[in-house]
Amino acid sequence: MIYRYVLYEHRGSLARSLCRSSLDPPTCGKQGSSTKPRRGRPPGPCLTCTSGAPPGVCNRKGVVYKIQCAECQELYVGETGRCLETRIAEHHADARKGNATPWGQHASAKHPNRQWSIGDRIFTSVSVLAREPDRAQRKLREAVEIRHIHPTINIYAGWHLL
Repeated sequence: MIYRYVLYEHRGSLARSLCRSSLDPPTCGKQGSSTKPRRGRPPGPCLTCTSGAPPGVCNRKGVVYKIQCAECQELYVGETGRCLETRIAEHHADARKGNATPWGQHASAKHPNRQWSIGDRIFTSVSVLAREPDRAQRKLREAVEIRHIHPTINIYAGWHLL
């Protein structure tokens, strides 16, 4: 049997090492259960996996993603170099608090009477459009996807493409 990937050094968690080596990370341990909050993530079920994403996608790093508002079905395209669950939790908090971000502005402008709580499903679906470990490639891919999909929640159109 030939192994394509070998971990020479073990720095931090196994999930982080697997993400860096492009192997699929382990599936989410928070699906449908209430667990202790991890750094930067709210307690309770995983917001990414409960929004229709395949199990384990929440642990992916270096992705271009698309999320859909549960109230009005409008779309947002973004990118992150961190775990997707962390970024989705930040979008969720922005919508709840009405922060000066695309999701915060969308929630306060389009749904001003809606009081979001931590357990609410703000997103109908979360999907990964591409995996790009390189930051520049990920930014370019985000710009291409924004031009292709025409999401209404995005304020910034991504990198300028010639």
